Amino acid sequence: MELKNVDICTKCSGIDAKELDGKATVKTGCIQKCLKKFPELSGKVFGYVSGEFIVCDTKEEFLAKLETGGSPAVSADTNPKVDEFIKDAEKWQAEFIELRRIVLECGLTEELKWGQPCYMHGKTNLIILGGFKQYVAINFVKGVLLKDVKGILIQQTENVQEARQLRFTSVKEITDLEDVIKAYINEAVEYEKAGVKVVLEKKPEMAVPEELTAKFNENPAFKTAFEALTPGRQRGYIFNFSQPKQAKTREARIEKYVQQIFDGKGIDD
Repeated sequence: MELKNVDICTKCSGIDAKELDGKATVKTGCIQKCLKKFPELSGKVFGYVSGEFIVCDTKEEFLAKLETGGSPAVSADTNPKVDEFIKDAEKWQAEFIELRRIVLECGLTEELKWGQPCYMHGKTNLIILGGFKQYVAINFVKGVLLKDVKGILIQQTENVQEARQLRFTSVKEITDLEDVIKAYINEAVEYEKAGVKVVLEKKPEMAVPEELTAKFNENPAFKTAFEALTPGRQRGYIFNFSQPKQAKTREARIEKYVQQIFDGKGIDD
């Protein structure tokens, strides 16, 4: 059997090159996964196996990957833009890899939208993967429709009517819940096939602060980016911008979130 090429850091990867003797062709040195920068990898065994980043809980599991070829194969219909997204991720990289595999095994189409991995059934967005400071999440675009038999879906804010999240902080949490994740994804697909719609509760219109209107007039591209946000995200910003009593403070708040709005993100993203 041809030996696989393995790249590890002897300081951080949790495994020594001697333990791979006869099992792989080993290259040691910095692999850009320093534990100071990626504390979530602490206590894990990790490295690159034939170019694929692998994270395991034990040495035995990592060694087994050398025989099986790394992580379970994902669909051939991967999107190179998502490849780059995961490669460049400064946090939750291993978790993104595992969630991606699970979602693709459910037969969805992969795209990169709003700077995040997005998964579609036909032309409809069903799932978006997102990384946050404290967790990585599967965002079900119409998650409110799901039965949620396990009671694990989370409403991100009280203003979010449609979307629901599953949140994770480790690869183990993801793999332990793999069957449930797939069941929820398949349920979402069935609702989409049946044409089930979410009945939205009408929210009262919020007054747009004068400073935001002035910013729209000054920068039409900014106005376009703001109007492209979901209604819930727009309300979140308007509420936040309207709180200060002084105009200068309102203006400062708007400036603070200009780039975030251009990036298509909500105030809590």
